[in-house]
Amino acid sequence: MPASRDAIVLVHGLGSKERDFAREQLLQGLLQVPESATVTQQSPVAVQGVEGLQLLVTHAEDGAQRQLDLYEAFWGDLAPSLAQADIKTRMLGGLELLPYWLLSGVWRGIAQRKALTVSMLVGMFLLVAWYWSTLALFFTAVGQDPSLLGAGTPAGLPVPTSTGTVAGDLLKQVSTWLGIAGAWMGGWRVWAAVSIIVGLLPVNGLVDIADFARRYLTDARMGENPVGLRSKLRLRINGTLRAVVESGHYSRVTVVAHSMGTAIAVDVLANYRSPSKTQLRLVTLGGPLELLARRAKWVTEEIESCVQNPRVTQWADFYSKDDWFCTQTPFTNAEPRLTHTCIEQRASFGSRLSGATHYRYLVNPTVLALLLTRPPPPALAPVEQEAG
Repeated sequence: MPASRDAIVLVHGLGSKERDFAREQLLQGLLQVPESATVTQQSPVAVQGVEGLQLLVTHAEDGAQRQLDLYEAFWGDLAPSLAQADIKTRMLGGLELLPYWLLSGVWRGIAQRKALTVSMLVGMFLLVAWYWSTLALFFTAVGQDPSLLGAGTPAGLPVPTSTGTVAGDLLKQVSTWLGIAGAWMGGWRVWAAVSIIVGLLPVNGLVDIADFARRYLTDARMGENPVGLRSKLRLRINGTLRAVVESGHYSRVTVVAHSMGTAIAVDVLANYRSPSKTQLRLVTLGGPLELLARRAKWVTEEIESCVQNPRVTQWADFYSKDDWFCTQTPFTNAEPRLTHTCIEQRASFGSRLSGATHYRYLVNPTVLALLLTRPPPPALAPVEQEAG
């Protein structure tokens, strides 16, 4: 039986809509890619209601073995999809989405980041193209059915659609104009261009990322629920992490966060406190924290709080210049436990533009080698003191 036991808690990105989808990717990477150790899958494992996978790590250097349990903090079911919503919701959502990003501080100092500049310009072009096509569809639909303007209005506030009244005749005229505008905006040349763009590029995914980020940064309410999205996500991730850390089974727990999951993980760890003395290590992969910090000041404050939290004994940040959906995380100070590692992917222009490079971190040899490193002996571990 291995003498030591570690755990990984994976906080996936926005692209994982099904439970354990991202965990399976990381699992396949651990089983097939590392050269410094052999990893074999054992039986399922569970702690305090959180289910995971038990792995056995055999280090090539000396044959030493240790147990590594893999968990996923799943939150994909809480993320809304604007791109998959009905046409009226998409139209109204775009009215909030475009000004939020176009008329903001995200463009300050953008010339200093070549990759970030390219990704933002491409992203904004795709958002505008998506909203143009959405408006064209909505206007055309209203031209055919004026009552669509009243869909979803509160009870007691009906939209008059009958002719013979001033309001009804005005609505009919407006819907006719909108139908003409929709037909003009959605001519065959436009649809041909949009179809090509949507087919080649992750437009819907980009729309959902931009909308999710806006909702998360503003802690927007979800439907009739008074609790905002940020609060719900922090509660979910914190619950999973606390169950693993405070189980008492592990000498070290590594939080692996990918893409938008890095924002949630940092948000949780910034104020994480626990009576457990289990070491906590944070590994962030392809995070958009620099961009989010340009839009919301509190992101910078949470990054700093996470850096200062004595519970976090190491923060390893991975990014790639070939990944146009991320930058390195902006640390305000330099110290040995904070590291940046640039992953060279040698990817094609198409892979960068399509976002394929954004999803390769979970099977990257450099990342996996770090995840499999042995923790320092207890006598060498940093002394942790809770902030008073």
